[in-house]
Amino acid sequence: MPYSPKKRGYTILLATIILAVAGCLHPDEEISIQPLPAMEGRTDPGLGPGTRPLSSGPGYKGSPSWSPRGGRIAFTVDGYVVDKSVTAGDLRRWTTRDFGAEEVEWTSKRGLMILGAPPLGAPSEASRVVYRTSSEEGSLGVEEITTNVLAMSPGPRGGMIVALERGDSGSGLALMRPNGMIDRVYTSDIEGHVTGISLSPDGRMAALAVRTLGDPFELRVVDLRKGEHRRIARLEEGLNIFGAPQWTKEGAYYVAGRAEASGGAALYDLYHVPPGSDAPRSAPGVGKDFVAASIRVSPDGERLAVIGRLNPQSPTNLYVLDLAAGELEAVTTNEDMEIKTGQDDLAWSPGGESVAIVARGALSGEPSVHAAPASELLDDFYNLYEVPVEEGAPR
Repeated sequence: MPYSPKKRGYTILLATIILAVAGCLHPDEEISIQPLPAMEGRTDPGLGPGTRPLSSGPGYKGSPSWSPRGGRIAFTVDGYVVDKSVTAGDLRRWTTRDFGAEEVEWTSKRGLMILGAPPLGAPSEASRVVYRTSSEEGSLGVEEITTNVLAMSPGPRGGMIVALERGDSGSGLALMRPNGMIDRVYTSDIEGHVTGISLSPDGRMAALAVRTLGDPFELRVVDLRKGEHRRIARLEEGLNIFGAPQWTKEGAYYVAGRAEASGGAALYDLYHVPPGSDAPRSAPGVGKDFVAASIRVSPDGERLAVIGRLNPQSPTNLYVLDLAAGELEAVTTNEDMEIKTGQDDLAWSPGGESVAIVARGALSGEPSVHAAPASELLDDFYNLYEVPVEEGAPR
């Protein structure tokens, strides 16, 4: 996989810990750091009351996905796929360690679909591969289902909605069954490449972010029953849509922005396109200075989980936006934690009672040597946390 700058702090810290615990061992001897039981020796993960860890130990983790009944959670660790019980530590590995997984989604209680990274050396926007796997004891085998995949999202009845590349500048939308068969092609060609896709809570519509040939982004919706797609917004030149737009009971929401002219971090805003409108506006309820990162609609379509900041100088937190009321509530109280802001780094539980996020102890960015045992340094690795949510407010 291409090297990611986000991994730099983790890589430096991991190397430091290995040097500290290796001592005078033979250089060919393999060294591993065993994960501790969640929260051993600690009482608060630093994200506020009620938050509890779902994983522990080293690793660059991401793409949490709840099982259909919510009893297990799958995620990626350094490019391979694992899952575990949300109440125990029975970690299972689904792929080899060098797999290169970018996203994982459950299709049944025993099966996963995995979006694999582009080939090594390919540009980051290159099309990807979808794989299928099942939890047979001792098996790490995967089955390649289809290539030329631009994006995927959970679909109806355990399937996947996939956007497939068609030529140099086109896309198509298809339904992939849990067994890997492409069951239905939904639309005629879509002009441009789909960069993000999500299904509406009722399973009838899909929202798409599309980068057109001339580079401007468009927001499109697809009626999956009729196979018709239409543009509902066209963004200003230079504005990019981050992640997948979300189709809700109150219309479409998406995160968009542009990189700072100075080359600094991009500042993204949350936008709303009400039903029947083609004019995006700032999302009501978040405030004019709010900086958005990633979003997910709740299973009932009435709330939006948002990772963001109240203003550019504020800490990053998880918020829940009540869409009908336009009211934003903080559901974490971040105490020096770094919450991961990738587009696939948060997920609602099936019942909508909690949200999984990915976070770690904030790093200074400077390499350092620690005399403490590795067990006391676990906060410096990304891990999954469950944040309880009830009607958009902390429990």
